[in-house]
Amino acid sequence: MEEEIQKAETGARKAWPVVMSWVGGITALIGLFVSLRGGITWYQNNQKQKAELQAKMSLAQAQSRQAEYQASIQSYADILKAGPLYRPALDQQLDTAMLWLENFDVVSRADEDAGQAAAAALDQIMPVLDSGLTRSHGSQAADVQAHIGWAHWLNKRIAEREAGDIDEQNLRAALKLDPPNVYANAMLGAWMLQTGGSLTDAVQHFNTAVATGKVRPFVRKLQVGGLLNLDKKGARGELVKAANDMRKSSETLDEEYKSRVLTFCFDPFGPVHAELVESLSAVPPEDAWNTYLWLDDNPENAEAHRPAHEFIKANLLELSGKREESLAQYRVLQKEVKDRSFTMKIAIDAAIARLSHS
Repeated sequence: MEEEIQKAETGARKAWPVVMSWVGGITALIGLFVSLRGGITWYQNNQKQKAELQAKMSLAQAQSRQAEYQASIQSYADILKAGPLYRPALDQQLDTAMLWLENFDVVSRADEDAGQAAAAALDQIMPVLDSGLTRSHGSQAADVQAHIGWAHWLNKRIAEREAGDIDEQNLRAALKLDPPNVYANAMLGAWMLQTGGSLTDAVQHFNTAVATGKVRPFVRKLQVGGLLNLDKKGARGELVKAANDMRKSSETLDEEYKSRVLTFCFDPFGPVHAELVESLSAVPPEDAWNTYLWLDDNPENAEAHRPAHEFIKANLLELSGKREESLAQYRVLQKEVKDRSFTMKIAIDAAIARLSHS
């Protein structure tokens, strides 16, 4: 009996390590399964977060492309609440803020004036620009600083909340940082035209901006918009040069702007003949004629506009020194319009008298 007990104890002692080894293996397997499950859960959550982030980024990008700038900036702000240092969101929010400024248009409610609406928009834009400047370098920093200057100009001009020269300071700082910078030059040129600055300097800044080949529609918008209706000698000539350059470069100009440029620069029967001479003399005669037709390209009004076209042709002949041809054309036109507009008749009679006495 005693011998059997000893055998049993010996067997148990031999079996115990095996049992413990087996238990340890099971425990390790359980731990492995738990770890794997945790890893899978983490991976799934991580993928879910990435998908959600990408969806939010896609929404913000789509809003920006659709010119829903305010909504886009807010969408980026929501993304940055969870990750304040997420660089793609920071950079694209900055790009959207600058794009909003470039296409700044105030739409106010019935109970809100334009200044209030502009102020609300600028309050959303300016902190994004200020933050973006702190992490920008080189030409990008100049881009941002120029936009900051433009934002201050709009804050002064439309929102009427500023005085002083902080707008000019930022524009010139951007220019100093990157002299050929397209935004610094175009915005400073526009600022000069709107504040009574030098027309010559403004034109030089626009020429520099155009020469970069960048954001050409934006540059032209500021250039044409700044020169239109500018009551300063030389403004019409510079506007014709810009329009001629746009035509030759196959750039586009919307119909409203074309009509306004045509009226401002090429009014054939306007009270001040010297203004028409300035426009027609700004570029070579053939270019002046082709640019005139490019601006007045509505085929539906071709017959109604024919006397005006003939009058412009006669003026170009006169400016080219072809006195007899010009006088003959004025006289033909005089007979055609004798029963039409009194203003038209006065302009033609004056042209004939001018050439007859020369």
